[in-house]
Amino acid sequence: MSDEDLDIDNVLVLEEVNTELALAVWEPTGDAGIDAALDELTRLEDLPQGERVAVYESVHRQLHQRLADLSTGP
Repeated sequence: MSDEDLDIDNVLVLEEVNTELALAVWEPTGDAGIDAALDELTRLEDLPQGERVAVYESVHRQLHQRLADLSTGP
């Protein structure tokens, strides 16, 4: 979609985000590698927004590696 296709009257803009409504809740999976990666997401709340990308990238890398490990077998 290009900027020309954007109908500005149909865009929702949040002026304020209530972080109390956004809960980082997950159930343990039983896989230590996955659980450790997901546990890193709990650090996000205490980090400035500019430092959060590194955490997301780290979690993505760990989960991707775990999937690769599972696809190659034991």
